[in-house]
Amino acid sequence: MASDKKEYDVFKGLLSGDQVNTLESETILACVAEKSLSDLGSADLVYVLHDPCDIRKPYASDMEDLGTVLSLQKAVVKGYSSFNSVAVTPDKQQVHLLSSTVYSNTQANYVSQEHLHLIESDTSKIAVLRNKKGNQVKEEERALVLADTYRNGAKIAQQQISESSILLKRDQPGRLVCHVLDREFDDEAVFEQVEALRDSFVIRLKLNRLSNETQAVYTPKGKISTKIKYIKLIDKQFAHQADFLIEKLDIKGKIYPQVNCLVEWEKLSISGKSYTVLRITLSCGGQALFQHPMLLLTNRVIENADQARQVYKTYILRFKIEVIFRFLKQNMGWETFQVRDFNAIANLLALAFFLVGYFKELEEELTKHPLASFLCKLALSKGKITVFFLLQGLEKLIGYQEVIQWMKQENITHQQVTELIDELGLQKQ
Repeated sequence: MASDKKEYDVFKGLLSGDQVNTLESETILACVAEKSLSDLGSADLVYVLHDPCDIRKPYASDMEDLGTVLSLQKAVVKGYSSFNSVAVTPDKQQVHLLSSTVYSNTQANYVSQEHLHLIESDTSKIAVLRNKKGNQVKEEERALVLADTYRNGAKIAQQQISESSILLKRDQPGRLVCHVLDREFDDEAVFEQVEALRDSFVIRLKLNRLSNETQAVYTPKGKISTKIKYIKLIDKQFAHQADFLIEKLDIKGKIYPQVNCLVEWEKLSISGKSYTVLRITLSCGGQALFQHPMLLLTNRVIENADQARQVYKTYILRFKIEVIFRFLKQNMGWETFQVRDFNAIANLLALAFFLVGYFKELEEELTKHPLASFLCKLALSKGKITVFFLLQGLEKLIGYQEVIQWMKQENITHQQVTELIDELGLQKQ
């Protein structure tokens, strides 16, 4: 946005809180959440999709509290973490943004979940605690845990689960809320938390989850051992099953027609509490689409095949939140920001969240503006005027401006550029 160093410092101060008139991520996000609540109206059932999103900055060096995250190839790279929550209703396509928290595993108040468990299980204040990698738990970490002022991904997730439920039922106590999470939240504390909120959940389970069914264990001499071994859910036979046809399924951009979905389900007891586990197997032309079936856990009552099918359909709503954050990264600069202090980064990302939340209103106004029509035509929108095509058009316009500036600096004429395009065969027919 800035045209010079002075203007850059003004914008930076606005984001970082170093001046009187400033931004606060909490205020921005609260505004977005209130708007989403209004847009949801009187919906009786709301699905809340929770998902972490890594903000990768692999080439950054001196940003404040720069931590580590995983790349798409599962390598450790520099970056920040975020946890995000959005709401959808069964009958509409619109995604309503609720909350987003940015954090880093190098912040002074960060305590890993592994260190947290060590501290909570330790009864001695002078014991030297080490995790599996040999890293020692610091006394500062113990103090943060005892004061409950620490933060990590699990704690932030639980806070947002509670806050989203309270917000959605604030004016409508009878509203049904269902939380949808991926397998990194295969955690009894999360199951029990959602139940305490009187909400439902659909959570993907890890493949190593055990069933309640045991099998005989034999000693090397062929005798039955006294040890108890539970069969993995991924391997056992389920009590109930049904299948249905999916006319068309999009998996990472590849379309599969006539996909068979086998849904199996039964009760599962975890720490004395009863849930229903489902195993989902997708196949096309007799070939499985994935190496392993999907395991889902829910506290919903499942009495028939249709209810079991609805659990699977609820889980695949998660793609909606992935689309939102792909858009934020590609079009709103979530991974290309240049500010370096953490508070400014949090405010900048909240602002991007805010803009996405108000895009619908922007689209309605922009359809009436002649400049919007021009930009969308530049993006080859075929008559459509949307924020996506507006951003595409702006990118082309900015690119054109950069080329013109380069031509002036290098004293290159339009004729020379035209000849170069012809020589390279880039001229469109």
